Amino acid sequence: MNPVKVITAGGAANNSSKTSSRKPLAQTVQNELDFATKLEMEHPDDDSNNDPLHSRHAAYHDDPLQHTSSSSPYSDNPSRMKQGPPDHHHHHHSTHSEISHDKSSKLDLIWLIVCFFGIMASFVCYGLLMEYTTSGGRELHELSFLFVTSALYTITAAAGRYVRDETPTTIPPGRFAVLGLTSMGSTFCSVRSLRYVIYPIQVLAKSCKPVPVMLMGTLMGKRYPLRKYINVVMIVLGVAMFMGGGDSKHKGSGDSDASPQQMIGIVLLFISLCFDGGTGAYEDKLMSVHSVQPFDLMYNIQLGKTILAGIGLLVLNQLHIFIQMVQEMGFLLVALGLSGALGQVFIFVTIAKFGALTCSIIGLARKVTTLVASIYFYGHALNAVQSAGLFVSVASMVMNFWGKKSKKEGHGGENSGAVPEEMEKILAEEHDDEEEGGGGDVELPTQR
Repeated sequence: MNPVKVITAGGAANNSSKTSSRKPLAQTVQNELDFATKLEMEHPDDDSNNDPLHSRHAAYHDDPLQHTSSSSPYSDNPSRMKQGPPDHHHHHHSTHSEISHDKSSKLDLIWLIVCFFGIMASFVCYGLLMEYTTSGGRELHELSFLFVTSALYTITAAAGRYVRDETPTTIPPGRFAVLGLTSMGSTFCSVRSLRYVIYPIQVLAKSCKPVPVMLMGTLMGKRYPLRKYINVVMIVLGVAMFMGGGDSKHKGSGDSDASPQQMIGIVLLFISLCFDGGTGAYEDKLMSVHSVQPFDLMYNIQLGKTILAGIGLLVLNQLHIFIQMVQEMGFLLVALGLSGALGQVFIFVTIAKFGALTCSIIGLARKVTTLVASIYFYGHALNAVQSAGLFVSVASMVMNFWGKKSKKEGHGGENSGAVPEEMEKILAEEHDDEEEGGGGDVELPTQR
């Protein structure tokens, strides 16, 4: 048998000595292959389980996209191969957003607490100071009060308008003069009424603001929901029970004088409510045609009141009374003006950050607190009839508030960014209420 010729790269045949030297190596390789083949035939399943290369190779044939090992983070979803490794930056950004949200929530809570106590402290102090200046034989000169407080309101509104960079309105000054005149008439009558009735009666009587509004609307052919009629009846009944069960400012002068004195105060309060209705209606008319921002509106109205009060002092020759009033209770006048103006700022911040609904809730709590504080600090003894009247009046305020709340929720709720027109109205209402003694803004808007 001739020896096998091994062809080299050059194509030449090797000699027999070289062939014989490589034969043991070739034989060894052949023996190993035979042994592997025999082992595979005896154990056909063990090979696929133990050889990672075999499983990887089989995976390529079954599904080329699933060729990664089971330990790969992408083996459960082939489409993730193109997405790369997990986005740790996105996770960090999400965590940072959660931390920022928590900080923002805590800051909002702090602001809410500040606004709540700011409104409560400002207006409760205003009410107590107002009762102090009109009780114990003291009489507050109305024009002097109007001039000082309106001037302080004007300065506050000018500062707010400057800080917010509000655009001055195009409404003619003459129309603001009309607003100033009606607002001034309301304040004058309301403050004068405190010579004849105690402060809590004034607060509750000011809650009857819907009465003249609905009377005029009914005479003009307008119709209101049954809830509003019930609310007005409750207000009138509660106020009547409170006034009828107690006494007036002149309780020591005899029963024969008490009733006429009280009636004078009630008539003045009713006139004040009529001025309020005229002011609100004219404001609505102006704001439906012209654009005006909150502090700009407050500034123009208060500037008009300041000018009109100054003219009144000059024309009526009451400068000497003004000087005497400043000497006797100048500090109280300034305190009244500053507390009311500061309260307006807190009201604006509350509306801007949390909406008008939150501001109304705080306002309702503030009015009830003012009533309780007046009764407690000035020793107004209430009998059973007056207590019942007070309860009915407060219940009517709450009932009217929930009616407003349901109406707002029915129109899509309320967000923290209050509508400018709504903010203007609430600022104007709250200002009129506090400047006139802290009456409630339980106002039922007319149907449109």
